[in-house]
Amino acid sequence: MKRTLGLAAAIILIAASFVHAAPKDATLTIGFKFETPTMDPHTESSQVSNMRNRWVFQTIMHRTPEGKLIPLLAESHKWVDAKTLEITLKPGLKFSNGEDVDAKAVQYSMRRVFDKKLKSRQTRRMRVIKGDNAVQIVSKYVVRFNLAFPDVGFLNRLGNVGVIVPPKYYSENHHRLGYLATHPIGSGPYVLKEWVRDDHAIYEANPTFWDPQYPKVKRVVAKIIPDATARVAALIKGEVDVIFTVPQPMWGRINQSGKARVISKPSIRIFRIGMYQKWGGILGNQKVRQAIAHAVDRKALRSVLAGSADEATTALHPWTEGYVSPEEFPYPYEYNPAKAKQLLAEAGYPKGIDIDLIANTGAYLKSKEVAEVLTGMLNKSGIRAKLVSLSNRGFRNAFRKNRNKPSKDFKPFLFFQSFGGGGGDSDLQLGALFGCKGAWSGWCDKDGYAQKMIKKASSSTDYKERHEIFAEISKRMTNVVAVIPLYRLHATFGLGNKVDWDPRVD
Repeated sequence: MKRTLGLAAAIILIAASFVHAAPKDATLTIGFKFETPTMDPHTESSQVSNMRNRWVFQTIMHRTPEGKLIPLLAESHKWVDAKTLEITLKPGLKFSNGEDVDAKAVQYSMRRVFDKKLKSRQTRRMRVIKGDNAVQIVSKYVVRFNLAFPDVGFLNRLGNVGVIVPPKYYSENHHRLGYLATHPIGSGPYVLKEWVRDDHAIYEANPTFWDPQYPKVKRVVAKIIPDATARVAALIKGEVDVIFTVPQPMWGRINQSGKARVISKPSIRIFRIGMYQKWGGILGNQKVRQAIAHAVDRKALRSVLAGSADEATTALHPWTEGYVSPEEFPYPYEYNPAKAKQLLAEAGYPKGIDIDLIANTGAYLKSKEVAEVLTGMLNKSGIRAKLVSLSNRGFRNAFRKNRNKPSKDFKPFLFFQSFGGGGGDSDLQLGALFGCKGAWSGWCDKDGYAQKMIKKASSSTDYKERHEIFAEISKRMTNVVAVIPLYRLHATFGLGNKVDWDPRVD
């Protein structure tokens, strides 16, 4: 009999499918590359922590596999105005320790993010509700958010961060943050029974889960296997049932094993070349940026990935407001090395330019190979790019070093990076990529265009207007070559034959 993943397992894996019967003693084993740093849901916001947290915890809202935002712990919501959001919770829900899922729990959970002892990475995303009166209890199951500024996109974040926890349990153990990081309590479909860090964790079905249909899978094991070859071997041997980000050279081995298969689907992760121009220098010249755009053969880069990447012409993916398809918005700069050299000469660089291309090349499918091919392309057009491959931490530090002011040794650079944005927050995503102080931005409009337009969209409760504004921003960023969108990567999954699952791509 196949083990089947339903809604609860959808929340587990951030994945969903139609469900059928599953054996009561079903165990699903998932092979992960990385361990989650903590099971405290209010401190981290990494991909793996968000995924694992959903096994135990729940949010007010939830996204379907198609990206539609729907209520989860909420029964309904309404915007009183652009700064006031009212949520009505489903009545009678319980945490696994018996506490009520109510307005008090929401208020406590939202305030906890701002506890300085937690040093939460979520505070910036939730800054619109900072303050004692920001989360108001109206009645036992009704809570009102009094936002600091108009931010209609805040509702999206209630489906991604802002996890709800039992206030009595977490307040009583406030002095034991290490304990809370390893002993989570939530309202989700599973409870954590055992955790041996960097080896495995065992989750069992929550017997008091509020939806009696779920979970279909009664026991889940998260097994940490850092090496890709070892993960694939474990899948074929049946030691694990699911793995993520399967290396392309190993697809044949899996598919020919008769024991497992590979599924590849377009994801939400957009790869791009960014321009670090906000402190001046050669990248402030639009003709130089246009030359770089004409030097890149985007189709050839996608061919490196052998069918595992789709066309992308803006920095937004289909789950976000403001997304426009490549058919609606064709890429405006064709591959033309001669044109690139001409533009460099017109910009005052007839002999070409020298520039660093920093790249995070270790995390995603063939990112190293793509970065190397990209470097060769640029050099053919007089853009003498030096590839600087960095770890995740090194790449992050390169941005932080120059975020608020240029370092003494600063010089403009190009960067090769990807961005997902699974929360569907176009305001946060565009702000992060193109805001003057965005976490992953090297761009700053002299006239403050991006910031002004993002603020305008965030103030509107008219979703059509919001979509149009976000689309305008994202197209403009491509047109002025603030970014060169390269491709939308596919998400790849290895599934054992016992698993019947249509993965969702975030």
